[in-house]
Parts: sequence; C-alpha cells; structure tokens
Amino acid sequence: MTRTVADEVRFWRHGGTGVELLKARFGGHAYDRHAHDSYAIGVTLQGRQGFHHRGRRHVSTPGRIIAMNPDDAHDGEAAGDEGFTYWMLYPSAGLWRGLLEDAGERPADPPFFADTLVDDPGTARRLLRLCRVLCDPAGDALEADEAVADALLPLARRHGRAGPPAATRAGDAAIARIRDLLHTHYEREFRLDDLAAEAGRSRFQVSRAFAAAYGLPPHAWLIRRRLAVARELLLAGEPAAEVATAVGFADQSHLIRRFKASYGITPGEFRAACRTERLMI
Repeated sequence: MTRTVADEVRFWRHGGTGVELLKARFGGHAYDRHAHDSYAIGVTLQGRQGFHHRGRRHVSTPGRIIAMNPDDAHDGEAAGDEGFTYWMLYPSAGLWRGLLEDAGERPADPPFFADTLVDDPGTARRLLRLCRVLCDPAGDALEADEAVADALLPLARRHGRAGPPAATRAGDAAIARIRDLLHTHYEREFRLDDLAAEAGRSRFQVSRAFAAAYGLPPHAWLIRRRLAVARELLLAGEPAAEVATAVGFADQSHLIRRFKASYGITPGEFRAACRTERLMI
C-alpha cells in the first residue's frame, strides 16, 4: 500500500550572514527544473531524494551531502513512497570568497563542486549544526559566524576546486546576446522566432546552444530571471499582485505557482520569513 506523506516546508533567512536555508519534507511535491544564483548545499535526513543534475539522475540518501554550484540546473522529487526530508543552505559566492580570503586561501575563488553527491559524515554534521544555528531565534552573531566558517571551509577545501573547468562555459557571442536580452527585458513576452532572428540561427540551434551554455533552455532561464527579480521586489515590500505584473507573469496565481515550483514556498511565506529574518514559517 502506498503511503501518503504530507508536504511540509520551513524557510529562514539569516540577517547577519544573508544565508537562506530551507528544511522540507516532501512526498508529493516535485520541483520544476530550475537553477539558483547562489550555491545549493544540502544534507538528506530521511528517505530517498531524487533529482536530475548535469545530465544524470541522482538519488541522495540519509547523511549524504548535495553540492550544487550557482546556475546548476536541477529538479527534485521523492524517489520512494516514504518521501524524503532534507536541509538546504543557499550561500552566495561572495560569502564563500570572503571566508577563503579571511582564511588566507590564495587564490580565494569560490569553490567549484565537481561531485554532486558527497560522502563526508564529519562535514555533513557540521552543515547540520550550521542549519540549526542559523534558524535558532536565540542564536547570536558570533555563533553564526563561527558555524558558517566551521562548515563551509572544510567542504570547500576537501571537495571543491578553485574554479570551474575552462570548457564549462564556452564563449558564444550570439547566445550571450540572447541571455542579455532576456536578462534586461524579463517582463516581455518572447517567441523562439524572435530569439532565433536575434542570433541569426534556427530555433532548434538557439534552444540547444542556450541550454548548453547556461544549463536551462531560454524559457526556463527567463522564468528564473523573473523569479529573481520578484524576490527583490517582494523584499522591498511590493504587493504580490503588482510584482507578478511587473516581472511578466500573467497574474498573481501564476507567480505563486512558479515560485513554489522553484523554491518550495509561496511568495507570502518567503516575505514573512525574510521580514522576521530568523522566524520559522
């Protein structure tokens, strides 16, 4: 008999470090394919956590670390009837660079994680402690700073490279123009024909080359850009209905649906957690 696992999500944003983190239990929820501007560093707590990343399907089990670089496209779903539970941290490249510089690392480039799944029980325990510290309303700034360094520095040193391989992002001026167009005019409605004309290539060539360069096809990349701007506007206090229109979504329900599919929470939950900085939803 198949068991039904109720979805449960908690989200925090730590004001001192700027790190966002999420603890979730999912049985029925599935993430759309998406990417983040920040790193996504997680630890599976329970169940089997399935996702596609860099052209492969991965399954994380309790105690394993998930390491994704900025712009790494991925999805996510339960790989078993029991669902799964996990923590996920979203540290920025700037935070990591600052830690490495402070530790005297040269060059202090943000790490590049070549392995999606990492087996390192000691570092996994440090990451879980960091999650608990950052979401603790009674925690203080010194403890948070120490916990960040204690968890992220060992992960970078043991499992990160100094930077991505040179071949990771091949230069292509025509495709870069498409990216810049979507980045700047995210609120506009585009047709693939428009992008093909801009690049001077066929629709198929543009879609394939864009996904190869940026990890997502043009439409998914545009949705990601709209959501990033929506987060900024929500943090600035703009009403969700106005945010939806400003970034190019059809209406507020469209924004909510896309937001939850990428982040696991609604725009209202995101804004409430960020307003209180440590308060659990």
